[in-house]
Amino acid sequence: MKIKDSSEVAVMLTGYTAWAAVNLFRGFSSASLPLIALFTLLGMSLNTSIFPLILGCSLLGLISPVLMPWAVLVSGLLACTVGITMKIRITGFVAVASTLWLIPVSSSIPLAVVAAMAVLIGKNRLRYFLIPAGFIISALIFGLPGPLTVKPVIAGSTITDGILTYDIPKVNTSRNEVLLPAPFEGVWAVWIALEAGGVRDSIPMMAIRLGDEMLLLPSGTDTLSFTMVPGDTLAITLMRGFRPFNHSVIHTTAGGERL
Repeated sequence: MKIKDSSEVAVMLTGYTAWAAVNLFRGFSSASLPLIALFTLLGMSLNTSIFPLILGCSLLGLISPVLMPWAVLVSGLLACTVGITMKIRITGFVAVASTLWLIPVSSSIPLAVVAAMAVLIGKNRLRYFLIPAGFIISALIFGLPGPLTVKPVIAGSTITDGILTYDIPKVNTSRNEVLLPAPFEGVWAVWIALEAGGVRDSIPMMAIRLGDEMLLLPSGTDTLSFTMVPGDTLAITLMRGFRPFNHSVIHTTAGGERL
C-alpha cells in the first residue's frame, strides 16, 4: 500500500512541477489552475483503466492552452462517471467545477449538474447513463458548450503632466479586441508597440483600426504612431480563431503626449 501511495504522490508531484514550469515560461494565468486538479486526478487514477486517457488529456492541457479546458472537462466527467472510488469521483468533480468557474464556458450549468449527480449516485449503471444522456439533453435544449461571446475590452489610461499612458491587457482568442479611446480633450500624438505571436505563418493576424482606416499586420513586432482627438477610438483586433496547438496572442504597450 505504501508503494502504491508513494507512486500516486510521485505522479502528482511530477504534474505539479510540469504545471509550474509551463507557468514560469508562459506566464501565470488563473485559467491554468484546473490543471492542478487534473494532475491530482492523474495520480489518484494510477493503475486504473482511466489512467491512460487522463494522462493523454494532461499532456494535451499542458501543450495547448486553448484545448486545456476541454482536456480537463473530459477527464473530470469521465472520473465522475467511472471512478472506482468516491475519492476519484470527487476529484473529478473538482476538476470540472474549477474549469467552469475560472474559464467562461456557455451552457456550463448542465455539465456541472450532471457531474455532481454522477458523483453522488452509487449505482454504476445509472452513472454510466447519466453523463451522455445529460450532455445530449443539454445540447438539445441549451446548445453545445463553447466560449462565451466576449465584448471588446476598453483599455484604462492615465494622464500625468501631459503624458498619456494606456494599461492594455493581452489580446487572445478569449479576448479578441481591445479599444483605446482618446482623452476627452486636446489633440494627442499616440504611439503603440505591438508584439504578436503564437502562429506559424505570415498571414495577417491582427487589425489596427482608427476611424475608417485599417491596417492589417502579421505576427512580429511593430511600432505605429497616430494622431487622436476626442471621440477617436483605436481598436486592436485579433483576426485568428481557434486552431489546435496555436496560441495566438498580442502584447501591446501604448502612450502619447498632448500636442
